[in-house]
Amino acid sequence: MYTAGIAVSKMQRRSVQIGFSVFPLAGLVWAAGLAWAAHESSPDQNRVIEAMLRAEAARFESVESYTRLQHYSASDERFGLKAEMLARIHYDKATGKTFEIISRSGSPLIQSRVFEALIQEEVDVSKVMTHEGGLLSSHNYSLRLTGRREFAGRQCYLLELTPLRHDKHLIQGHAWVDMEDYGVVHVEGRPAESVSFWIGKPVVIQDFDKMSGYWFAIRRHSFMNGLLTGQSELTVDYSDYQIHLKPSATAH
Repeated sequence: MYTAGIAVSKMQRRSVQIGFSVFPLAGLVWAAGLAWAAHESSPDQNRVIEAMLRAEAARFESVESYTRLQHYSASDERFGLKAEMLARIHYDKATGKTFEIISRSGSPLIQSRVFEALIQEEVDVSKVMTHEGGLLSSHNYSLRLTGRREFAGRQCYLLELTPLRHDKHLIQGHAWVDMEDYGVVHVEGRPAESVSFWIGKPVVIQDFDKMSGYWFAIRRHSFMNGLLTGQSELTVDYSDYQIHLKPSATAH
């Protein structure tokens, strides 16, 4: 499904996507957590985790549908390949996602083997999620509070994400959770299972922004620098959201 060493993590599944680190950044995260714990009383771990899970569940239940643009760009240093694609995604909570491709350019190989494969899998996974809810749940992860960090000017709790099974859709890493509304604002890590024998486990970084009272993915960046593949990158930017909430949903 993948070729030319393009480092991809197959899904924005906010993202999570969820979506919910760049190691050795993990060492800095760990050290910061210890420093914080040494100077302040740690908040109740169960309270923080339960509030975050409630916020994720509320977002899933409140969002009836949305549309957005997804701009894909990829490059592979070893083979000198580049490509871009723009698509519009339509999400409906009852039926999942559909898509239409607006434009494309660059390597046909990346277009078919990477971009189209990614977007089709996003659609397929969304149909499962209509029954199971989001990926960031206690069914998929063991969660542990390790400290707090500032991200993009917001004070956040730092949660360690440990997948409960080997699954390339789940992230082994950390999530930054907003201290005010418990929304996930940033995720860093690696897939819990290799994307492929050739690619392995690329670093995945996801960013989110607050819209219509809830946090939605705005960027996903995957990259790898290997002896065989060289440096390869994939970025998906999400924009132009049109979000429709349940009439009874209250924006935070």
